[in-house]
Amino acid sequence: MTPRDELKTLLASKELFIFDLDGTLFNTLGDLAPAVNYAMTQFGLHTHSNDDVRTFIGNGSMNLIRRAVAANFIPVASTRDMEKVAETLAREGYSEEKIKEIHKVYSEYYWEHCTENTEPYEGVIEFVRRIAALNRDRNCIECNKNRAGAKCAAMLTNKPVAPAEKILKKFGLENSFATYLCGDTTPERKPSPAGIYEILRQTGIAPEKAIMIGDDTPDVLAAKNAGIDSITLFEGFGKAENLLPLEPRYTAGHIKDFAELI
Repeated sequence: MTPRDELKTLLASKELFIFDLDGTLFNTLGDLAPAVNYAMTQFGLHTHSNDDVRTFIGNGSMNLIRRAVAANFIPVASTRDMEKVAETLAREGYSEEKIKEIHKVYSEYYWEHCTENTEPYEGVIEFVRRIAALNRDRNCIECNKNRAGAKCAAMLTNKPVAPAEKILKKFGLENSFATYLCGDTTPERKPSPAGIYEILRQTGIAPEKAIMIGDDTPDVLAAKNAGIDSITLFEGFGKAENLLPLEPRYTAGHIKDFAELI
């Protein structure tokens, strides 16, 4: 993990903090897993443990469902290989239309129940509000334009806007971000850099003053593709064996490990 002194220097140099949601701001597994399993049972498929559902998360909810369905026919560990998942679904007769049908059932259930067992990670609420307070003091939340010395919080998630906003509102963070983009409102989903570019445009902050904070491969790659720094969290939903080959420059267990450094 990156030494605290190095993280403190890094954070002091940044004005824009872009957060992922699932596995970064909030532990959403307690609501994602029941929604996945509800969809599985509606289509005669077997259910999965929370630990298995955790391995299915990444690159959007459609891929979550693809992996969950494929895991009925191949080992859970094999579902990280999306080519194998696609081959399995085709072999077993699960067309893209069928996957969309299952995904619709999952989505409707999840949106209804998405705040029942979801909790913020330790230190998250205080960290985001501290950044927002620095932002508000300089009157830049309202216009989304940075002032000298201000710090802005933003969010970039592949989760759809409806459940994302419901979660933010439950925990009182809906007004703590200068802007946020979701899976159905961003120009392109992570690992594309398009969402980061749009946030930079909206806030008027230079790339070298921005940092992405996330827990999984799409977050690291989106930051690299956009040419901004990132802090990779190893205690979220991502797996170390997938993150380490990306050679992340700055790493931490989770936000609690550096929340008080800003």
